[in-house]
Amino acid sequence: MNKTLNIYSRRNQLEPLCELNRSDLSYLFDQSTVVTLEPRTLITLETDAILYLLEGEVSILSGGFVVEKFNHSDNRALQPLFNESAEEDSGITTSHGALLNVDRRLFDGLYSQHLAASAESGEVLLENSEAELFQHLLVAFQNGKLPLPTLPDAALKIRRLINSPEIGSTEIIQIAQTDPVLSARLIKVANSPLYGTWRETKTVGDAVRRLGLENTRNMSFSLSIKQLFNAKTSFIKNQLKRVYDESISVSAFAYVITQHRADHLDPEQALLAGLVQNLGIIPILKYVDENPQLVKNIEMLDKSLVNLRMPISTLLLDQWNFGEDFLKVVEQAENWNRDTGEAIDYADIVIASRLIYLNKDELLNNAVNFESLPIVKKLKLFEVDDAGLYFFEQAQFEIDDMQRLLRT
Repeated sequence: MNKTLNIYSRRNQLEPLCELNRSDLSYLFDQSTVVTLEPRTLITLETDAILYLLEGEVSILSGGFVVEKFNHSDNRALQPLFNESAEEDSGITTSHGALLNVDRRLFDGLYSQHLAASAESGEVLLENSEAELFQHLLVAFQNGKLPLPTLPDAALKIRRLINSPEIGSTEIIQIAQTDPVLSARLIKVANSPLYGTWRETKTVGDAVRRLGLENTRNMSFSLSIKQLFNAKTSFIKNQLKRVYDESISVSAFAYVITQHRADHLDPEQALLAGLVQNLGIIPILKYVDENPQLVKNIEMLDKSLVNLRMPISTLLLDQWNFGEDFLKVVEQAENWNRDTGEAIDYADIVIASRLIYLNKDELLNNAVNFESLPIVKKLKLFEVDDAGLYFFEQAQFEIDDMQRLLRT
């Protein structure tokens, strides 16, 4: 028996394995394997295996967003990693850990009386064509062959260095000046009604000083993201345009909501959070762009985007040195009923912004009662001012201006 499993004191309590007699259970464990896991490891539902968390902590996903989180000491860890009847299909480790992989066929053979009940659990499988695409993407992702997009050196350097005590505005200005496109866009932002004063900014130095170092860091990254949305085939170009348009709208909403409803948060960081919450879609679409034969229809692609968006987004943000606030945004971006009972955070802002975008474009599921959701009430988005205007009617100019800045 594997050493990790041998010292795992609750191994005989794992459900439904614990219903086997002692000799059968011992034999099953001898035939099972234990896998060690790094933080942010993607775990997917496997039809030929039953998985259990022996060590560490894991976030479980259904339909692309986190539905539960638990660690090896919780009672939840005594059950299989995925609740298949709840359509849980993947997970992300949030720490180092270990996973027990049990041969499902062997267990079914030893526990044949429960085979019928297991079959009735409602396991949802991809159609053959969808499964093939998902498997291609998953293997490429796990083998490091799913190319991750890269941003200009200037934006990455500014983000990496701006919190260093040795770095001041002079060094940041020098870095920004190495990228003429970024410099021009920073000047345009500094002169916009959202930041501008009566005095026109003409140099990148003046723009950085007007925006401030922290705003320059976030805006440099935000303004550079646009160039990631390019492709060869018209099909993928259209998909990337759709994702970019959504990201622009969500980020502009996030910026304005933060300014007016969450003054303890940074609007530029909220803007950036709205832009990055969907970035995991880009490497998936670019992989399909290079391998168009994998996709037969849009439905196939959409299923894989839902399943892989979150884990690949977190991988990207790790690579770009983003913190826990941004990772939480990616994990929670579609958790419409989120209610932490605490102060508004960036995940709340992005959830509300996504809801507004979907509702405005009539893309929100009819079953979702938008106005009654906790985050919408918490942000008071449907309160009216003295003139009888809703928040977004009051803020429309600022939203439009930010969208224009991000598109230029």
